[in-house]
Amino acid sequence: MRKTRDNFHETVVSIPNRDEIILSAERFPFKATLSLSPLVTYWENKIKTDPNCNVSRVNELAGLLRQNPALLEPIEDVSIIDKYIDTVDILMEDIFPSALWENDLRATALPFHFDSFYATPRLEELDLLGGGNYTQKLNLDLKTLLFRQTLSAYTLILEKFYNANFFVDEPFIFSIKDKFTKLDRHYKLITDLKFMKVKAKGPIKKLSTQEINFLINRYNDLDLWMQKIPPENFEFSGFAIYDFTDVTNEATISSLRYDLLDQDSVTTPDGFESLQQKLRVLFGLPGLRLGLSSLPALHDFDTNFTRKTWNGLVLQKNSRIKLEDLTESIYAPVLIKGNTIIVDDLEQLDEPNRLEQELIKTGLRNLIIAPLQYEGKKIGMLELASPIPGELNALSTIKLKEILPLFALALNRMLDELRSSIQNIIKEKYTAIHPIVEWRFTQAAINLLDKMERNVPAEIEPIVFRDIYPLYGVSDVRSSASERIKAIQGDLLEQLVLAKEVILAAKDKLPLSILDELIYKIDKYSQNIVHELGSGDEAVVLEFLRSEIEPLFNHFAQKYPSTQKAIEAYRKATNNPNGVVYNKRRAYEESLYLINDTISSFLDREEEKAQQIFPHYFEKYKTDGLEYNIYIGASLLNSGHFEELYLKNMRLWQLMLTCEIARRIHKLRANLKLPLEITQLILVHSSPICIRFRLDEKKFDVEGADNIRYEIIKKRIDKATLRGTEERLTQPGKVAIVYTQPREAQEYRRYIDFLQAEGYIEDEVEDLDIEELQGVQGLKALRISINFQEQLRHDIDAGDELLRIAQAAALN
Repeated sequence: MRKTRDNFHETVVSIPNRDEIILSAERFPFKATLSLSPLVTYWENKIKTDPNCNVSRVNELAGLLRQNPALLEPIEDVSIIDKYIDTVDILMEDIFPSALWENDLRATALPFHFDSFYATPRLEELDLLGGGNYTQKLNLDLKTLLFRQTLSAYTLILEKFYNANFFVDEPFIFSIKDKFTKLDRHYKLITDLKFMKVKAKGPIKKLSTQEINFLINRYNDLDLWMQKIPPENFEFSGFAIYDFTDVTNEATISSLRYDLLDQDSVTTPDGFESLQQKLRVLFGLPGLRLGLSSLPALHDFDTNFTRKTWNGLVLQKNSRIKLEDLTESIYAPVLIKGNTIIVDDLEQLDEPNRLEQELIKTGLRNLIIAPLQYEGKKIGMLELASPIPGELNALSTIKLKEILPLFALALNRMLDELRSSIQNIIKEKYTAIHPIVEWRFTQAAINLLDKMERNVPAEIEPIVFRDIYPLYGVSDVRSSASERIKAIQGDLLEQLVLAKEVILAAKDKLPLSILDELIYKIDKYSQNIVHELGSGDEAVVLEFLRSEIEPLFNHFAQKYPSTQKAIEAYRKATNNPNGVVYNKRRAYEESLYLINDTISSFLDREEEKAQQIFPHYFEKYKTDGLEYNIYIGASLLNSGHFEELYLKNMRLWQLMLTCEIARRIHKLRANLKLPLEITQLILVHSSPICIRFRLDEKKFDVEGADNIRYEIIKKRIDKATLRGTEERLTQPGKVAIVYTQPREAQEYRRYIDFLQAEGYIEDEVEDLDIEELQGVQGLKALRISINFQEQLRHDIDAGDELLRIAQAAALN
């Protein structure tokens, strides 16, 4: 245990978070006596130090005091002041200059007490120091008030008798109701103690520096202070001068700042009412009304998310205001340009619209509307309104500028918390959501939040999009499964050959029959692998090598050095995390990765640009290749606007994209360790479908019997063959366009003509019938060949964009 030099020495001080007051006294523990003696001494010294002093006036004052000796003694009865008020008036001349007498808020009082014996008329009128109830005026409980008075007394004792400067800068703020407006006014008290003295009644108890610091570090434990510095050993005499300053604006803004840190201040009725009341105090207008609402992007105006954050004068959660009502009203400059507006009198507007009429019906006439900005972006607006024309004017905006950042910060925090709540629901109930449909998931989350706040049992509502058009495409690595099997076969055969080399090297020095048997098994496994690799053959071979061959290596290496070269070759070939020969499989996997990464990166890049054609839903899946779904339609968008032209442009873009993918993979093959090829397919479906988000699988799926056929085709079309043949529909270097309706083929022939002119594809177009699939009949296809040789008119890598090329095509 670490020792200290004495009980009062501390190197480390631990202070609890809660500032608990420890004070047993129920009244001010020091004796305090009212005395004018320090003031008389002041006048006597003034004759000696001030050459401009009116000596005769001071002598006259001295004569008066000799005639009234009661003023020189400690004053127990304050009525003596009134008895000798003429003399006291003269004594107080320097403290209360006549030029400031009418307007100053100044008084004198018994030290550490609030009952004054001499005050200016204006202070007496305000009744700041009259009538008691100081705990209410100071918004402090009696114990806290007594604690602060006692601590202040101790700071003076430390300074005078222990040479310790211990200053507590926590002013008293008095709050009273204005007699006219009935609103709070706040006054800061500044205390001057130059006419107050503190004296010791006996010998001063000595305290070391460590003891003083020990007390200071426990300033909240005044019982401890009273033990070490007993209050009965000291006495205060004289009087204090109290100066009051109106700090209503500063105190109100400080209180607003504190309130706006509380998340409930702008979200609960009580919190909002408190903010409104403080703004009434700040502006001195008892009839002031506050409005606060988020300022959405125009396309988000009617969303539930936006209305959730409305607590304005007209923009409220349940209001039926339309966007055009706002943009065609006095709110337009705020909403569109971010300007602050002042309306002197709403009733003087020419032909007020519906929104402005609603404001007038509520009794409001005078209005200020200011935008709220956070990090340079408009996020909301603050409204101040009055029933009296002209009460709010351009001068009011000076005060308004001080508080706008506070409200912007609070509103932004409220929006962040709402977004966080919504995202928590989305993450729990859904999954990562594509931005184009996020508005619908947000709407569902808002509706669920509303029901939860009302304690109404509810489940998350279904997310369904109707009448949307699907586009489906797949770029598949040709014969990927068989290529992987070939790679496994090659690696296993190579490992068996290396193992056989080790056994043969050992057999030269150790002619044992068991080694012949191992060579026989190695040869047999090799023949089986060359003929056909079964599902469990790889595991069987590896188990044989690890259990029967590899354990012999250490013995062979020690006894027969001639085997070391073969053993090292085996170990080098299998020195990888898998512990097997992995050359051909690594070549296969690296080649497959490069193909998929090239397709995926290019698709992501171009799809992001394609959002400019028309916002759409996009999702992709990586397999031995890549497949993707695109959905486009009015119901996916909050605005709901859709034209068939956008669908045609997307189909042309998809076909161009598919051709570009083929050309890129063709160029890539030269750099692949295993020259894999891809096949490509596009499925055309011209009838709109309905999709629903599946909560169990966290993804969209088609809904309805008619639409399920579309999904069945997607799952089975990749294995399709041409009718009456064994030829696969999908072939390297070609794109298969599968359709069911003649008009679909007619539409795509237009796109094919355009791409032939652009140089993407060869002239020949195959019309094909597809062999019936299980549950699917009547499929047809157009098959086109990619032109890998000709230099295109457009260079995508040099900056030309598929998007612009597609938009240039005549599709009407």
